[in-house]
Amino acid sequence: MTTATAALGLASPFLSGLCPMAAFGQTLSMPELRTDGELLGSRGLDGLRTDTRTLSNASGDLSAQDPAQRPRDRPLLDEAPAREPPTPAREFDLFSGPDIKADALDVTIGQSRATKPVPAANPRSDPVDARDTGEIRRDERRRQNSRPSTGLPPGNPPLAAGVAGEALPADSSLRTNRPTEAIGRIVRRGEDDPFAPVGIRAGRFILYPELLQTLGTSTNSDQIPGGEGGAFSETTVSARLLSDWSQDEAELNSRLTFRRNFSGETRDDPEAAVDGRWRFDLDRLTTATLRGAVAYRREDAGEIDAALRNSDRPEILTASTSAQLQRDFGRLRMTGTGTAAREAYYGQPAGFRDQSYTTLTAGLRAGYELSPALSPFIEGSVGWRLFDDSSIRGPNDVGRDSLLPSLRAGLMLDLAEKLTGEIAAGYAWNLPDDPAAETTGTPTLDANLVWSPRRGTDVNFAARTAFEPETAGTSTTTSYTGSLGLRHVLTARADLTAALTAEYSDSTLPREDEIALTGETGITYWFNRTLAFTGLYSHQEVYSDADDGDYSADTIRLGLKLQR
Repeated sequence: MTTATAALGLASPFLSGLCPMAAFGQTLSMPELRTDGELLGSRGLDGLRTDTRTLSNASGDLSAQDPAQRPRDRPLLDEAPAREPPTPAREFDLFSGPDIKADALDVTIGQSRATKPVPAANPRSDPVDARDTGEIRRDERRRQNSRPSTGLPPGNPPLAAGVAGEALPADSSLRTNRPTEAIGRIVRRGEDDPFAPVGIRAGRFILYPELLQTLGTSTNSDQIPGGEGGAFSETTVSARLLSDWSQDEAELNSRLTFRRNFSGETRDDPEAAVDGRWRFDLDRLTTATLRGAVAYRREDAGEIDAALRNSDRPEILTASTSAQLQRDFGRLRMTGTGTAAREAYYGQPAGFRDQSYTTLTAGLRAGYELSPALSPFIEGSVGWRLFDDSSIRGPNDVGRDSLLPSLRAGLMLDLAEKLTGEIAAGYAWNLPDDPAAETTGTPTLDANLVWSPRRGTDVNFAARTAFEPETAGTSTTTSYTGSLGLRHVLTARADLTAALTAEYSDSTLPREDEIALTGETGITYWFNRTLAFTGLYSHQEVYSDADDGDYSADTIRLGLKLQR
């Protein structure tokens, strides 16, 4: 009893103070809760000192009998002014612009400043409304995925439109001579590699020069049936010029090779190739790309009739230019391409018809973006092949001009460092203008893929289908070319390269089909970032339906490579 009585005596002053409030139906108003930012801010502390009463004054006010005499520095619940609904929290987006955070030292009581996101500035962008947010995010993700991880992006241009006959790039692995050297330039070491080229800065561009000098021996220097073997010297000068721009991108590749045979019918064998590409954005959804290439070579000894091999080989100049316009409509991507290609022959023997011709091609592609890394597409194109000499000189001659329509479907892949490129399959026709000429139709396969199954290992696959007119114009040869290349980093200083190239020539003439298989393997050992030793072994087998048309060749090369 004594303990209970004492507890009631201690609680009686508090009960007596609460009874008047209960009589008048009032509730106890608790002090307003404040956030950490408000308590830390200078104005928040001043307001707290100004509006807060001492504990003794507050208890005296609460004990007042008349409710009207009690101060109400805060409105009642039913008198509180309506506040704007709180702004919902923004979803986290890695590719959106930064937010401006409110200053914790500049916060007033009961009021906070709303923050607004500041989008990244793009002088070429049009005003964007909220419904385009998804498209912007997809564009940004696609740009992030397409950026190479090194300063030297792989030479992986898009496929040509149809069978346009574009000149091969300087670093194409489809060049049957030295495909392993091509894979070494297509897939390069990264910037963090101690033996990667550093380049030479030239204004807003970076130049990557390279010199390769080799000495070798071959069992068939001319690569013809019954050819003679011997030693040779070969010098290759190549360069790559890349832009260092914030928006657009451009590149220029060049390669010059001179081979001197110390035996055989062909002593001097020069070859040159230059190609370039310029990609620029017209607006946020439209991109234009200009491409051009020029290649020079002398006609192979195997392509010349045996009776004319002792004469000078004709010189062949191949050039092409193309313009491409690409527009995105949400996930749908439309691409239009126009191409002009020229193959000119100089120094042909007297009495032979001029083989020079021009090919004009227009193509349209429709692709759908399933994801930033996967886009299937369908494409249609039509080309016109026009010969410089299309006259009919005799009863057995036919017109050589033709129409080249084609259809194909394919897949574009962009998995950043793992898998990039395009692959397509379809069907193409060669429809001569002269009804007396034979019509040709054939399946097509075109590809340009770079795959990295693991760090330090890169695989390149390329394929091409083209129509090559026969000299007399009475037939057309369908040429299928494929190349599979491998580059593997054995050690920090050594690279292993290998390549397998296959070419099948399907002619409408009897006993003119031919298959050429080439296998190469080589090693590159870097002494330092500038100098390397190279070794290469290659074996070639050619199988022809013509009598005594088969031959083989084994070649060994040793050399030094200089790069910057």
